Amino acid sequence: MLYKKYHLIDFTLLFTYHSHIDLDGIYVMAKFETNQIDVNDDGRIILYQRPDVTTNPKWQCRISVAGATGYKIFSTKETDQRKAERVAVERYEELYFKVRRGGALKGKPFKDVVQEYKDSFGATVSLRGYNKDNIRRVELLADPFFKTKSIDEITESDLSEMMSELDTIKYSTSTIRHYRMSVSKVFNFAKTKGYIETIPPIAAPSLKKNPRPDFTEEDWKKLTTYMRQWVISNTKGERGKGGLDHKRFRERFYLQQYILIMANTGIRIGEMRGVRWIDLSSVEETGGDERLLFAVDGKTGKRSVVANAGVERYIKRLWEFRSKEIDGSVNKREFIFCHPNGKSVGSYTKGFQNLLHECDLRVATDGMNRTLYSLRHTYATMRINEVSVYQLAVNMGTSVEMIENYYSHARTSDPSFVSAITKGNQKSSGKALPF
Repeated sequence: MLYKKYHLIDFTLLFTYHSHIDLDGIYVMAKFETNQIDVNDDGRIILYQRPDVTTNPKWQCRISVAGATGYKIFSTKETDQRKAERVAVERYEELYFKVRRGGALKGKPFKDVVQEYKDSFGATVSLRGYNKDNIRRVELLADPFFKTKSIDEITESDLSEMMSELDTIKYSTSTIRHYRMSVSKVFNFAKTKGYIETIPPIAAPSLKKNPRPDFTEEDWKKLTTYMRQWVISNTKGERGKGGLDHKRFRERFYLQQYILIMANTGIRIGEMRGVRWIDLSSVEETGGDERLLFAVDGKTGKRSVVANAGVERYIKRLWEFRSKEIDGSVNKREFIFCHPNGKSVGSYTKGFQNLLHECDLRVATDGMNRTLYSLRHTYATMRINEVSVYQLAVNMGTSVEMIENYYSHARTSDPSFVSAITKGNQKSSGKALPF
């Protein structure tokens, strides 16, 4: 074995420490290291091989830089000593200038950055919604893909491998995009904290043209016609006054308005869940009619959604129902879709599926099962031949690329935005807001 500045030491120390010992310029072989070489004779660049050199002959490197604490350990990926020395010297120079610019020798582990990112929301702030989902995704990725890697060591190649693996797992394109976005947020955070100088590009997943099924015009007419009788049918019973099952009627009535509003706004399920009365306003289109404007906050941030003409009628029904239910004035900070106690309705999934089953619309013609998301896709397919792709993308809070890939039969027109996005054969009631 070859050593520079080699001294014998007590073997108890040799097997106690996992890294080199620096005592007045004395450098010794650490546990699990062999063939140690001090490249510049100053202890700053140490090359070594692992004990299993026969099966793993690649040279490893340990670097320390004056003015920085700790050391950097990495594989040169070279079996030739001279090539390994060149790699080590080049890396030392990079780290030297990094430290001179105020950076750290050893970057922060990815898992620690994730934890710091999580803590940045504050101890008093409840992690929920999209913030919670972002944290969950990067925590799931930390161990299998990055393990103990420092965030500054994660390369474009590492991230590309991650994206390929997610695709192999057969995640949907939408899910893969969510993971990509979540990881990007952590890297952006790391850059603001000075842990990395540049953000490595993260390859976008290939678009899989597999949209959820929508409702054809014929099926939509069948559904809306069926609901008119469905809301009031089978509501007679022993509950409540006059033998009317008020609970069942309320559930069906609210679901009916929910379906009509969702299919005429293109709002996401999660976005609609958080809409309160105070989030409603009106906007005037060309010609003087008013249209409802929904202020929503979801995966793409806050935005305003212009509703189709006629939605104001559905909103008015809910406002009047709720006013009678509480026998008073409705609190405008209350959720539009709420339980009798005012709490937000968590999900209409079960009720919607039961309704589709009753009217034989559960399965689309392509064999795919319809879900609540089908209402958003129905909005897109009904509007896309009447407005420009750009206008539709803005109103739905998505990209033009996504619209074009999912709804390739699009054709454009060029009216003003509000007028175009609400253009249709429905007649407006004139006034948008019920209050």
